[in-house]
Amino acid sequence: MKPHRTLTMGLSAAWALMFGASALAARPAPASPIAAARAAPDVRAALTTLDALAAGRWAAATHGFDAAMRRGLPSGKLRRLWQQLQRQYGVYRGHGAAIAAPAPSPYQNVLVPLHFSDATLDLLFSYDTRSALAGLHLVPGPSVGAMSQPVGAVAARLARQAACLRAQPVAVRSTGALLHGTLTLPRGGVGPFAAVLLLPGSGPIDQNGNAPGALGNFMYQQLAYDLTCKGYAVLRYNKLGVAPSTGNGNDATLATYVHNTRDLLRWLARQPAINPHRIILMGHSEGGLIALAAAPGLKIAGVILLEGPGEPLARIIASQAVAEARLRGAGRAQIARERAQINAALAAIRHSHGASLTLTGALTRNPFARLFAPAAGLLRSEIDVDPAQLARAVSVPMLITQGGKDVQVLPGNGRHLAHAAPRATLARFPDMTHDLIHCAGPAIACVMPRPGDVLDTHLVARVVRWLDALHARARRAQDSSGAS
Repeated sequence: MKPHRTLTMGLSAAWALMFGASALAARPAPASPIAAARAAPDVRAALTTLDALAAGRWAAATHGFDAAMRRGLPSGKLRRLWQQLQRQYGVYRGHGAAIAAPAPSPYQNVLVPLHFSDATLDLLFSYDTRSALAGLHLVPGPSVGAMSQPVGAVAARLARQAACLRAQPVAVRSTGALLHGTLTLPRGGVGPFAAVLLLPGSGPIDQNGNAPGALGNFMYQQLAYDLTCKGYAVLRYNKLGVAPSTGNGNDATLATYVHNTRDLLRWLARQPAINPHRIILMGHSEGGLIALAAAPGLKIAGVILLEGPGEPLARIIASQAVAEARLRGAGRAQIARERAQINAALAAIRHSHGASLTLTGALTRNPFARLFAPAAGLLRSEIDVDPAQLARAVSVPMLITQGGKDVQVLPGNGRHLAHAAPRATLARFPDMTHDLIHCAGPAIACVMPRPGDVLDTHLVARVVRWLDALHARARRAQDSSGAS
């Protein structure tokens, strides 16, 4: 199994720490340890930057950045990202020993474990031939991975709900790989049960909704438990290349994920405890795009899109970059420059071949090209697909959610989908984020959920009402048919 390097949807602020040179977005195999006595120039520079971050000297932390990093990650944005990490993972306590890590030419990499009170993250510093810092990457490793246990309110909620369900491990063969997941079934009641197949969002997200260095509040497990305790079976899974699932996540395309979805749905429909006529496809973020692409021709009862894109990903990436630039106070010239860089990066991806993008010429100085390069194959298969066009071909009922504080799939995407789909219901949640939590403050303060954040209760209630109504109509139709 190869490490999964796929990018998360768009350019969320926390993932912007995976910024700059496309060194290794998955954990590299460490080379020789480097003494903490700062023997090598790059190690000294990395630890100097880290010391400045820890001390809150934001301008000093940007010393040594290359030109693209200075434009893309100015001191104000760096401060917000560092503070976001501490909101999510607790107070920064210090760092471990630096190690040299393999890097593609012409870069040199230094990997430093960062110890926070609730987790340890690995930060990869990538330096160019002039010893300028060309990239910062949060990378998965044995010390971090996705969180192994829920905490706080999430742990308490899941513990209470465990009494109303039973969970069984699942392994489904698809596209030459084995996809591992969990099927949760209501403990009470009489089957066969209506069921939900939950399609995850982009990036190395596991069946619980966690991703290394980014997500750790078990949002998919929360959602599965919420729905199962209301009488619905839920199948969630680890996507290709996300352990313990096998396969190569780096080589996946939209067609690959559609194939996986159909195989999972066929497996689910064959289970004795499941009513094969009442299965719902539920996709979150990129999973919404996959649900739309897979739905035609499938025997499903409906589709639920949770913060799914409503316009081509190329447009979403550009819109999000502009929105985040405005939030950090960028001027028109900076915004125009970033637009041009995004357009150049996407054009290169469209004309590329293979799973990744080889950077040459101006692309080596383009921060967006360097960010997108590891996932070029997947992006090439998705960036120009119009979700609204796909929605027009979905004839079953559809529920579309749109959070007012989603800074990844901006408000308006849900409306595009609702106008296109023949049988759509649009549910708006003014204070919900892309990752389905309630945000009482400004959107930029809630870009990524904290480990103890529970799902937006309004969302869960609305999804359950829609499912109940859908299946009540199906039962009435079945009763009428039987009576005649």
